[in-house]
Amino acid sequence: WYQRRVRAAAIRRELESRSARVNSGEKPPYQFIHHDMAAQYREEERKAVRELQDKHTNPMKDVNQIQFDGLDKVGKSLPCKHDFVLNFKIEIEVMEVKGMAGVRGIMPERKAYCAMEVEGQNKVLCTNPVSQKNPVWTNKAEFQTKQPLPSVKVRLLVDTHNPLLFDGRLLGKIIFKTKPETLSDRPKWDDLESEVEVGPGGVQMANHSYGLQIKTCVKMDKPENMKLGGFLYIRGTSHWQKWKQRYIVLVQVGPVVFCLCSYKEKQATPTEMLTLEGYTVNYYTPESGTFDNDEDAKFQFRLLKEGEEVTCGAKDPHSQQLWVNALYRATGQTTRPEKSQHMRGNDVNDIRKAGLDTLISKEPTSLDQDDLYRCLQQLTLEYRITKQSTASRGWLSTGQEFVLKEYEARYGIRYLTVHLSYLKELITYTQKGFVIDPNKFRDLFKNCCNYIQGKNSDDGVWTVTKGEYEEFYEVREQLKALLMQQITHFRNSFPFGRPDNALKTTIKLLEQVLTHKIELNVDLQDLAVYEETELTSLECRKQTMKCLEQGAYINYLAISKATLKQLNAKVLECPSLDDMIRLAGACIEFLQETLDHYGEALNVYERMMCEMNETFWRLYGVDMESVLHIQESGSPEVLPLFHKLNSYFYEEQELRYGKFHMHLHQVFAPHIVSYLENEEVTLREELEEALERETWFPESSKEEFSCPAVQQIVAQVKNMQKMVAGLRWPDKSFSNHLQSRTQKTTAEMFDYFVNRVFGILQQYPRLQRSLITDKSVLPDEVCVMLNSCITIRIHANDLCGNATSSNNSGYNYRTDINELLTQRITVMFEFACSQLCQCLRNLLAKLSRYDKDSIFSPIFTLVNPKIAIVEPLFSQVRQNNVQITQEIHPNCTNELLLCWYNSLLSTVSAWLTERENIDMHHFQLAVISSIFKTLFSEFSSLGLTDEELRNATYRQVHNRIEYEETMNTLNIDHTRNYNYGAESEHESESSSED
Repeated sequence: WYQRRVRAAAIRRELESRSARVNSGEKPPYQFIHHDMAAQYREEERKAVRELQDKHTNPMKDVNQIQFDGLDKVGKSLPCKHDFVLNFKIEIEVMEVKGMAGVRGIMPERKAYCAMEVEGQNKVLCTNPVSQKNPVWTNKAEFQTKQPLPSVKVRLLVDTHNPLLFDGRLLGKIIFKTKPETLSDRPKWDDLESEVEVGPGGVQMANHSYGLQIKTCVKMDKPENMKLGGFLYIRGTSHWQKWKQRYIVLVQVGPVVFCLCSYKEKQATPTEMLTLEGYTVNYYTPESGTFDNDEDAKFQFRLLKEGEEVTCGAKDPHSQQLWVNALYRATGQTTRPEKSQHMRGNDVNDIRKAGLDTLISKEPTSLDQDDLYRCLQQLTLEYRITKQSTASRGWLSTGQEFVLKEYEARYGIRYLTVHLSYLKELITYTQKGFVIDPNKFRDLFKNCCNYIQGKNSDDGVWTVTKGEYEEFYEVREQLKALLMQQITHFRNSFPFGRPDNALKTTIKLLEQVLTHKIELNVDLQDLAVYEETELTSLECRKQTMKCLEQGAYINYLAISKATLKQLNAKVLECPSLDDMIRLAGACIEFLQETLDHYGEALNVYERMMCEMNETFWRLYGVDMESVLHIQESGSPEVLPLFHKLNSYFYEEQELRYGKFHMHLHQVFAPHIVSYLENEEVTLREELEEALERETWFPESSKEEFSCPAVQQIVAQVKNMQKMVAGLRWPDKSFSNHLQSRTQKTTAEMFDYFVNRVFGILQQYPRLQRSLITDKSVLPDEVCVMLNSCITIRIHANDLCGNATSSNNSGYNYRTDINELLTQRITVMFEFACSQLCQCLRNLLAKLSRYDKDSIFSPIFTLVNPKIAIVEPLFSQVRQNNVQITQEIHPNCTNELLLCWYNSLLSTVSAWLTERENIDMHHFQLAVISSIFKTLFSEFSSLGLTDEELRNATYRQVHNRIEYEETMNTLNIDHTRNYNYGAESEHESESSSED
């Protein structure tokens, strides 16, 4: 109480001194920006003094009210020892036993186990029985008790068949005297007590000492309402009247009500209890010889109340400190317990050596408290940021903030002085590389601006000095430079976007700093002129964009150096295409990482990140053009670089068809055009070489009907078109031009190939008419030629454009090339079939000798010709049909069969047309009729429809045959008596009967 009265008196003297200085009319120590602010300053000081006086008049009033409210919740009367209980949880874990091998008199097959119990309870828990060779357990036992000092017993037993031993044979036991504050989670080894046998009359018969050790872990959790417990020497006026050691527990029985309770072992109810309402605690130094056992209670403290006194003694200073701090929080007293000068000893000597005693003895109002506060704030921030940088980021802890606010209020530190010095310190630490939360900068800057404009004052009383006004602008310029530097080096200032939203807050804070304009309704006389230019949001965006552009330049240089650092200096001056591709990949990865971590922050302004990326790629474009300038025109090595860049820009929605994306078109368009021109020449040359090497022999595998030359040209054309389609050219018109050009090249190559194959087919030796016999079949080489042309026509549907999507902007080559190839293939079919019809022509030439107007007709008639003359023709037709069906591409099998059928009919029709005015001989009519009917049946069996077979030529031949048969029926001459074979005879008899 004495110390409290001394401190309260010191505060009153300081307040009286400040109040007297304000009321004396003395000139203020500051120069204000307006002369009316001097009077406002006095009113401001009076208001601060009144608030401090009200705060320190009755410091215990609020605390006592809170405590009484808490007691009302417990009950109208003070709590007694039966109003609450303590619930403890005990966890016992038995792990291992050593020394079982040395136990004699126990069968090896007996199982060992442990029994655990808390004395005073009927609950006994046992572990699993295990072998004596490996006595290891993993069981845990949990008990609930209300005793602060319980006894835990663990027994080691082995099972037995003796019916008189209910729990088995006891090998040893151990009893733990537990208390909450001394137990830990670490297991430990303990010796088991030996088994003692007692005979009649209490005489000890035997003592079996097995030397067993057990490894256990006993843990006792204290309840939430138990704040502290331990053994203390204690004596009071009305409680614990005898000075002795007791187990004391500090218990919370209400929101703000605490009690001291003493317990005995194995008891759940306290023996005595003291409610701490109205008590205060402080350190106490006893006089020598006051109490017994003075050495065991050397470190003492006291609880005081009007008419009551409780003295406690601990065995060490650490326990003393713990109890004093806990009781200080429980009593709710306003003054913190302090050690006396005798107890502090060396601390006072250190203060005197440092010269602080002179400073302490001075009048506080005579010192420059602003400088002292800045020093205190600087030291506080230094400790907070350098020692606790992980949790700090510029924010003070609750205790540090409380101390500084108390200092501000007690010694009248000005509001702007506090915030401006704080802001300057944070700027300094940020420049040194420490991470400071941008939200703290924002709050401090906002508070300074609001105070200068008077927005923080509710009653209109606010003052601003000239020094504060000028310092504010200096700090604002420093903050502006710092924010612009952080935005420029945002990857270093906020690595991986940490702290969260830090970059976004920094950009918005820069906008506030740039657009902020202080409007003062005062006459700024004798002040430095500060030009207030209020910037718009668009101008702030330009300033931010300048920082990001400079940052893009810095980042690009860093990436290019890091990517090409393994190369020598000469290569760095002129990198290769591979280096540029590697650099492009690094740039893409860098921008993707930037988008992931800083995308939201950099899009505070619309398309700001897009413009930063465009600047970044513009710097890359300078190096890229210097490398492309020395490359040969049409070199395929430039395509991978374009593919990599164009694919990235095509996938990025904001950069697609942007400035740099369209710039790629201008740079790479000449290279692409030259490449296509070279590719066209290369394709034609390779096709010529492939045709010269081609032997047209069929391959053993039937998976491909075409020759290797076709497979080669189709693969090359597909690759060329795939390359053009994969470009995804940004300019649509040029993209359509490239696509049309590749389609045209494909059409020309296919047309050229078919023409060359047709020329080879016409000169093929085995198709010459002079070499065609009755056994001639369509050669395999010719089948390969025809299949190659058919394959070309099939691929033309896919590679020469889409007929349904042609438009005015491009030309469609698919319809033209399909028609052209179809015509060429049809001509090739007709040529091959015409050559194979030579066997039929030879047969018809033989039949021409039976013409009635021929002078040799009677002679050949006398030979008695046979109808079997047509069998070789039918054999040739069947063999060719099989060859066509098996060797020709399935897509054109029916087409070639129909052409083969039409060629045969056309040959017969032409022969009949030549004899339009000549009556046919009976033998001629029989042969022609047999050929006609056999051809129809043969080709009909191959799947050709009647509509295809009964064409105009068929009807013409059919009509002529019917006419000749009718005429022969009506005009019977002597030639009918000749025998033309079995069939001819049968037909003649049938005709006669008819």
